Amino acid sequence: MPKLIVADENEGRRNLLANTLDRAGYDVTRAGTLRQAEGTALATMPEVVLIDGEWKISDAIDASQRLMSDPEFAFKCRIVILSRNTSSDYLTSAARAGVSEVISKPVDMNKLLAQLEKHSKKQFVPPPADVTNAAGTGGGGTFDVSMVMSDGKWALPMLKGIVTPEKINVDFINEILAQLGEEGIEVDEGLDPSLMSEMLRIALNSIVSDIDSTDASQNVTGSTLPSAKKSAKLGSKSKDKKVGGSSMEEILQNQADGIANDIEGIMDNILDEKPEMVALLPDREQVVIDPAVLKFTRLVAETAHELMWDIGRPGNVKDLTLMTRIEDVTEMLGDVITSLPEGDEEE
Repeated sequence: MPKLIVADENEGRRNLLANTLDRAGYDVTRAGTLRQAEGTALATMPEVVLIDGEWKISDAIDASQRLMSDPEFAFKCRIVILSRNTSSDYLTSAARAGVSEVISKPVDMNKLLAQLEKHSKKQFVPPPADVTNAAGTGGGGTFDVSMVMSDGKWALPMLKGIVTPEKINVDFINEILAQLGEEGIEVDEGLDPSLMSEMLRIALNSIVSDIDSTDASQNVTGSTLPSAKKSAKLGSKSKDKKVGGSSMEEILQNQADGIANDIEGIMDNILDEKPEMVALLPDREQVVIDPAVLKFTRLVAETAHELMWDIGRPGNVKDLTLMTRIEDVTEMLGDVITSLPEGDEEE
């Protein structure tokens, strides 16, 4: 059973995702803080660490970089981030930190399960961004960042490099003819290998060009598809629904996908909602707190939180029980700091 860590500071969202993955057959461990996720990951070496991309105090990419700095973890484990931010800069930072994949929110659960299965089996998955050194050396210089999220264009440069006269030549054709002869396939001896190599190279070049132009046309039309899905209402007679396909089955599938995305977005908003601050005591029974005392309390809590954070760094504490207690105290101090008002809010 593949081991997996779900790291999310939102308890409702964390439990919802963890329960789903547990039913899918994963051995799931929940983590409410990134520090807890780091400590557990280095202790258990799970196949995948699934991290939410948005945190109030910590940063998912920084945590990923710390984890990937451990050689054993980098060799055995993979990191997947769920994020609303899929900008070029964010994906590049994730790739440089060693993140295996960034999946955009709202999450398509079927896609998530399919990708997690690939990661748990150590199958190839294109990285969030292809960060290559344009100068061809391992040091400084400029970087060519090619976005590879949710498309296959990352393979086009390799294909274009294959269909060259240096690769598809007379020797290449002669090798193919020899292999055909070994397999008992009769080949006309009058065939011109030079002519065949030219024909094959032109044919493959044509295929690659078709793929390139198809990707370009999909990028043009693809930007209109989400809005068409989002605006589609079940039972609407708008002609925009035919964008995704001409058959009734495709139209209904597009409608269902749009509704599912809307529901996921609403559920995310509900799970992210915070209750309003309510005073349970009448005004006459409320105690006025000295702003200086409140400021000092915040200073003490922040100092203690920073100290516990430093003590809880991987490798500083060997006792797993003590490490868990440190993580719990760090999380509680973070909650205290978050709940304390700032500035003029004391009144």
